[in-house]
Amino acid sequence: MNRTRVLTTAAVGALLAVAATSIASPWWTLHRLRAAVERHDGGAVAEQVDFPALRTSVKAQMLASMKADLDKPGGANPFAEFGTKLAQALVDPLVDAVVSPAAVAAMVEHGRISIARPGQAAPAPDAEPVHDKPRFALRYRSWDRFAITGEDGGSFVFRRDGLWTWKLAAIEMAADR
Repeated sequence: MNRTRVLTTAAVGALLAVAATSIASPWWTLHRLRAAVERHDGGAVAEQVDFPALRTSVKAQMLASMKADLDKPGGANPFAEFGTKLAQALVDPLVDAVVSPAAVAAMVEHGRISIARPGQAAPAPDAEPVHDKPRFALRYRSWDRFAITGEDGGSFVFRRDGLWTWKLAAIEMAADR
């Protein structure tokens, strides 16, 4: 009877340890990402990013934002469809070139989760007070997704890639963009 109780207690303890480390793994992921950025280790940053998914996310947001600009109230725009096609032709290669380990590292380092659209200047680095380390808010969205929200309101969205590992799969740019 004692042996059964010991085995049951050990099994429950092991299960709780696995669950606790799995639940805490997003904070470990943020720590690893920040450490890679501080070391200027592009390879370590790249290991934590699913670049095809990230590029798809950024392209979709940029195109939606440009389409919203073209479809602004004030009458029908006869060049809206042409503008949309042109925007897509410009956005695809631009995002492919801009979304890189260095760009992700810069966003983490400065706490601003944004990518300037064509024809739009990036925010000035000293426009906001500089902190030693940017502050991020981390929140689970589901069992296989969590978001790290930066000071500007934009978010990094990670998807589960195993029990304890995560990959950056999307960026949600701040609402004012």
